[in-house]
Amino acid sequence: MPTIPPRLRVWLATLIAATAVAASTTSTAQPAAGGAQSTIEEITVVGRYPGPPLWKVASGENVLWIFGELNPVPKGLDWDPRNAQRVIENAEVVIGAPRVSAPTFNPIRLFRLFRAARRLARNPAGAGLDDVLPPELYARYSTLRARHQPKDKDEDLRPALAALRLYGAALDDVGLTTDSGVGKTVARLMRRSDADEAEIVVKTEPETVLEELKKVSREAELTCFASIMTSIETDLDGMKERANAWAVGDVAALRRFDYPDSEGNCLAMLFSAGGLAELRDDLYGQWLREAEDALANHARSFSVLPMRQLVAADGVLAQLAARGYTVTPP
Repeated sequence: MPTIPPRLRVWLATLIAATAVAASTTSTAQPAAGGAQSTIEEITVVGRYPGPPLWKVASGENVLWIFGELNPVPKGLDWDPRNAQRVIENAEVVIGAPRVSAPTFNPIRLFRLFRAARRLARNPAGAGLDDVLPPELYARYSTLRARHQPKDKDEDLRPALAALRLYGAALDDVGLTTDSGVGKTVARLMRRSDADEAEIVVKTEPETVLEELKKVSREAELTCFASIMTSIETDLDGMKERANAWAVGDVAALRRFDYPDSEGNCLAMLFSAGGLAELRDDLYGQWLREAEDALANHARSFSVLPMRQLVAADGVLAQLAARGYTVTPP
């Protein structure tokens, strides 16, 4: 399944999470007590870390340098941006990370959105998770919640919301975060540079997202839920290994890994029923057009993409290579 761009992921996940906040006070993940302690050691990050070297795409003498962003990464990561900064400062054009724009400044509109989100956050007819989940799936969830969210007793949330909350708590338990600030730092460096900036942006409305949530089928939501449970059960060690390799710039390891993305795949499944499924494709289509324009008209350019898009056989770098550009990994 194609990767959800980080800023689209954040926007969708934030809007979905807001429905849970609208419904109840969000529980803070607490360390498990007694025998429920996680067996996975927490990551400790000391000093500044370079992150991965840059990927190179060339067309003749023109070069596009690409920084690979990863989620999740170690909590407390002090990323050293100098490698990216040097390239950005010498670039003629920078291509922004794909993002969604859905401004909402009207207070009345915000209140209406809040009420709509609150209605969508809960299972219909007051049903609990034990009513809407198959017994085997509910048992898996209960075991993981006891380990990573022992104080969370909210049984009324829809399965997708409950799964995403548990996923965040599990990441926190093992010392990982999806909010490292790396993407914001790169965006700030690009804004402050003298380079022309090509924005990759698709506009939509928050109401559109809420309408799409109403269309989500029970099957899609349960598939999403199950995939996140499997990720928590089987991939926390893998996430830690990928995060550490990314932090120290271990390119050999980064190229060897698969990049399963249960959260992104879950979001993609939830929104596959309607127009929002096209947002991701539109964003990457825009990115490819801007990348080809940069390679045709500028000696040096810079961009940022999710790691999977750099190494996957169906990623955008593979698409550029198929179009005749020279792609050189670090």
